[in-house]
Amino acid sequence: MAESVGKRPFHTFLSHAHVDKRQADKLYHFLSEMANIPVWYDAVNLPPGGTIVENLFEAIENSRTAIILLSHQSVTRGWVQKEYQAAVNHQTQYPDFRVVPVRLDDVELPNFLQTYSSAQIGPDGLDAAAAAHILKALYQPSRITVDPGHARHVYLSRGWRPGDIESVKVMSDALLSAGLSIVADAEDQPAWVEERISGIMNGCGAFAAVLPYRPGAPHMTSNYVLREWRIAADREIPCLVMPHSKVDLPKEMLDWPGLVANTDDTRQLLSYAVNLSEEWRVPAREPYVFFATDFAVEGQALRRLVTETIVAVTGLPCRIGEYLGSVSVQREILRIVSGASLVLAEISGNSPNVYIEIGAARATEVPVMLLRSGPPGRPTFMLRDQQVYDYATEAEFVARAVRVSYPYRRSFLT
Repeated sequence: MAESVGKRPFHTFLSHAHVDKRQADKLYHFLSEMANIPVWYDAVNLPPGGTIVENLFEAIENSRTAIILLSHQSVTRGWVQKEYQAAVNHQTQYPDFRVVPVRLDDVELPNFLQTYSSAQIGPDGLDAAAAAHILKALYQPSRITVDPGHARHVYLSRGWRPGDIESVKVMSDALLSAGLSIVADAEDQPAWVEERISGIMNGCGAFAAVLPYRPGAPHMTSNYVLREWRIAADREIPCLVMPHSKVDLPKEMLDWPGLVANTDDTRQLLSYAVNLSEEWRVPAREPYVFFATDFAVEGQALRRLVTETIVAVTGLPCRIGEYLGSVSVQREILRIVSGASLVLAEISGNSPNVYIEIGAARATEVPVMLLRSGPPGRPTFMLRDQQVYDYATEAEFVARAVRVSYPYRRSFLT
């Protein structure tokens, strides 16, 4: 059986006809180089001596989405038809797998793709709107979630293996019934990173965990879940931790906060969840991204595309210092900046306001990512220790925003 969609190594499979290879090459470069997205592309990933015929299904099973490039010429090619039919069929088996049609001209979508929204790359190449459409389609949750900025969040730590699903669902149902909103590390993150987990917990007022059974592992459970429990305990936030019945915790862990006995009684588990809800605390930070940018009228549409794409990729609200409705706008902006999970700063125009916001973020130890239009170069003296992500087009700007915000991606369960 194919691995869980969110754990697959390639974020997308790029399907194309040979006649469209020039456009496919450009899109591959855009996705991989600008947005840092792992793409399965036959020109790069096909094994020596291999054929796409032999590797098609393996490529799809190693990808989380499929981008289908369509043109008047390609839709008549039998092999492209086979590729997008294989992708659509795979989606029926794995609903989390996405199919993203991209039109290279005014071709009509084949009948079985007409229910999908599509992007179009015009004769002048990829514009910001098409770039945002494609990138959002790769990452946006298929289910609508509550606004993560207005909920009582609890961080849920759990295993990702198929055998963990049922116990996690029982815990999730109890937490949701108790009025809590569940936040978790995104399944599709490439590796466990303590700094990222700590950042997510900063926006949560409680911690819950299901300790999965891992035969042969220390204490018969997941080391990652134990580490997340330790992080929560060190932060002194309320905890609820239920181990699998076969987990063998050492004596010192039995005194860690929130440990309860394993139970199949949903009423008992709901009682535990209600107690956790009553102990819930206002979190250290409200989870959101702050986008520091100029407010030139001509950039309004682009700002909207960038903020929408950040929201789709991270799952977090994206705020900007505009229309705050505060008597002291500057004071309110500095307050919002200092509380953000990330500040994404566009420094092309050398706006004094943007640099003030960068300074406020750095003074309060909020991570800052710098984006700038133009050729590579060094930033102003005070920011010489910062990486600058340069871009040449508006589409590349959207891609760079994805590249720097993706590590802050998380899951929200409702």
